[in-house]
Amino acid sequence: MVNLTIDDKKVTVPKDATIYDAAKSAGIRIPILCHDKKLHPFGGCRMCLVEVEQMKGRLIPACTTPVTEGMIVKTTTPEIINARKLVLELLLLKHPVDCPVCDAAGDCDLQNLTYEYKVNTNQFTDEKFNHKIDYENPLIERDMNRCIHCGKCARICDEIVSFGAYTFINRGIEAKMGTEFDGPLNCEFCGSCVSVCPVGALVSRPFKFKARWWSLNKVKSVCSYCGTGCQLTLGVKGNKVLTTVYDENQGFHNGQLCTRGRFGYQFVNSDKRLSTPLVRKNGRLEPATWDEALAAVAEGLKSAGSDAVAGLVSPRLTNEELYLARKLFKDVLGSNNLDHSAGYAHSALSHGAMESLGFAASPSTVTDIQKSDLLLVVKTDAYETHPVLGFEINLGVKRKGVDLRVISDKKGKLSRLPKAKTYVYKPGNEILLVNALAKVIVDNNLTDPSAMGVAGLEEYNKSLEGYSPAQAAEVCGIAAEEIIGLATDYAKADKALILLPLGLGYPGHDKALAQALINLALVAGKIGKEGSGVLIMGEKNNSQGAVDMGVYPAGNGKGATDIIASCAAGATKALYVVGENPVVSYPNRKKVADALDKVGFLVVQDLFLTETAEKAHVVLPACSFAEKDGTFTSVGRMVQRVRKAIKPIGASRSDFDILNELSSRLGGASFADSSQVFVEIAREVAGYNGLTYDKLGDEGALVPVAVKGRFVPVAASPVKAEAGKYALVTGSALYHCGTMSRFGQGPMHVCPEGYAEFSREDAAVLKIQDNDLVKLTSAGAEINLKAKVNMRMPKGVVFAPYHFGEESINNITDGSPVTWVAVSK
Repeated sequence: MVNLTIDDKKVTVPKDATIYDAAKSAGIRIPILCHDKKLHPFGGCRMCLVEVEQMKGRLIPACTTPVTEGMIVKTTTPEIINARKLVLELLLLKHPVDCPVCDAAGDCDLQNLTYEYKVNTNQFTDEKFNHKIDYENPLIERDMNRCIHCGKCARICDEIVSFGAYTFINRGIEAKMGTEFDGPLNCEFCGSCVSVCPVGALVSRPFKFKARWWSLNKVKSVCSYCGTGCQLTLGVKGNKVLTTVYDENQGFHNGQLCTRGRFGYQFVNSDKRLSTPLVRKNGRLEPATWDEALAAVAEGLKSAGSDAVAGLVSPRLTNEELYLARKLFKDVLGSNNLDHSAGYAHSALSHGAMESLGFAASPSTVTDIQKSDLLLVVKTDAYETHPVLGFEINLGVKRKGVDLRVISDKKGKLSRLPKAKTYVYKPGNEILLVNALAKVIVDNNLTDPSAMGVAGLEEYNKSLEGYSPAQAAEVCGIAAEEIIGLATDYAKADKALILLPLGLGYPGHDKALAQALINLALVAGKIGKEGSGVLIMGEKNNSQGAVDMGVYPAGNGKGATDIIASCAAGATKALYVVGENPVVSYPNRKKVADALDKVGFLVVQDLFLTETAEKAHVVLPACSFAEKDGTFTSVGRMVQRVRKAIKPIGASRSDFDILNELSSRLGGASFADSSQVFVEIAREVAGYNGLTYDKLGDEGALVPVAVKGRFVPVAASPVKAEAGKYALVTGSALYHCGTMSRFGQGPMHVCPEGYAEFSREDAAVLKIQDNDLVKLTSAGAEINLKAKVNMRMPKGVVFAPYHFGEESINNITDGSPVTWVAVSK
């Protein structure tokens, strides 16, 4: 620690702190324009100039100057104030004073500092810039005439996002922030640059001219897309969510969001939102009162009988709502036929981790990513499914020197990080490869001593016969030497963390793969250590919460697959679908759609009239996350508060209110509000004991776990190719999460439709180019998608995202990890 004095105040800080850091820790404000806590110090704006007694005769930038023992600092002498005024005058020399029409007015650091330092005249004169304004991007407007060259956009895009869309171009007075060939912005559209821009050079187009910043009501909540658990602040006015508000002190991610979190909020106030209940009459869905609709639902569920009623519930609901759904089925309807995410998309947690570790959650947390020495990521898709966790990986690799290894059926953005190594295997052979890695560890006496006390080790070691590197190499397409090298490096790393993304687009990422990976971590002694273990990344915002609340079949209850089969056989008389859209998101669309058509009484509760809702007998309009109170539990087991920001849209009701009312009508318990449910959750659900809304606060609370590991042998059979066909693998697009993002203008501006990705070699053989329409055929079904040709796809493999209803890829899938398809133009 280092001791210094700032403005006559004694301060003690770590030795790697800067003067700016020290002042901030002591509550002393130093003005600055080019700094953000996530970024490396830059020293570009010179607003943070201070005086150090030991360096008399010159002013130095506080943000780049490290502290030293005994340093004496002054931050507000007359000389310093005059220097800051001079800096502001120079910045305003070329800066257009168009504050009345600038969208950053009220949130502009330059404007605020100009006011604070009373810079109402300028001793310098010059012509203003006349750069062309980039209006072409649907999400980010760039006006380089307002740019002050702080470099924050380029730095955050390079240091954290690792895209590099911006850079300084030209020199001297002609210098400016530019893009590739100084053309229109073409990037990931995460909006990080907009967030950190201190002026109006970069603004959000969806928010432009919607409201002034000071008129917004700012409500803290949690993103409702993926399972990362990013905290966000909603900017609200007139009962509408108009934007997300950046706060560098919010969450583990310091306010950083992805495209979905930054620009996908428009679904909340979409014109397509359901605003009144609908009841089918004479073959058509007609508006109805809540009393009529709820009476019909209560009667329909009750009359079906406990064995013939089932539910499919979305993990987008709050913990409190999921708990109510479980109570409604188990305690009121007497049914265990309840599931979510098609069953397989949560089985890695609900069955895999539970059986192998003794709890249905990851043993690791998000903070372990940057604390690790080696990251083993299963599929590059981890960046697409959980982009902000991708940022954490970027930071770990680029700042901490973390060794990144990726095993995947294709390359991706993670493959391009410094010194990253991607091992591309033939699709569907993940478990076989993982078992081969474990085999190397066992055969080379690299088994960690801690594994000796874990139950099932002897049986597990025997089960690895037949998974030698040579045998795996022949099946997976990865050289035996590389398998040996990867296994050895993983075993010898002091801290190694495995990341496994889950989702409806990844049927193979299930119980078996999770257990194979947990076995690998156990045998190498990587469970229960900081920076180590396995991080199982649930797809949706509350996937972990859905598992914690028990929203999956218990006892002899039917899971999602059996529920669909039961519907097709006519055995399920009533099906209650809450927030799920199985017609689009579940594999084998025709099978699912036909099954739902045979259900005697189908209830769908959703924000939109989805493809599934169109088949319903009763449709109940639900509220979005912005219209409710409650909690979500993230990938890293963090329980966080969701706060109501606006009133319900139209006559819609929260899932809590609907489920609570149904329970009451059917003779079950009812609760006053979500906080009362959380009290019961804290009493009944393991790990939540003692939690209260007050204890969660703004930061949330970590659910503790106690590892009781055991080895569970997992067998794997080689996936054999079908002659003349391509291996189709599905997954997530960067801009989408599930099917809800289709109703967000931001994601749809960037990625409005499905596509099929091909390697250059396959494209040459098929004679296709970008945007050509191609036909994919499997088992008699076919779809037509636009082609994307790139270098990341291996020969013989096709990738397509699963989010879209039109030309849905699930028209030709059957739930297997790999679907063999014929391709033609």
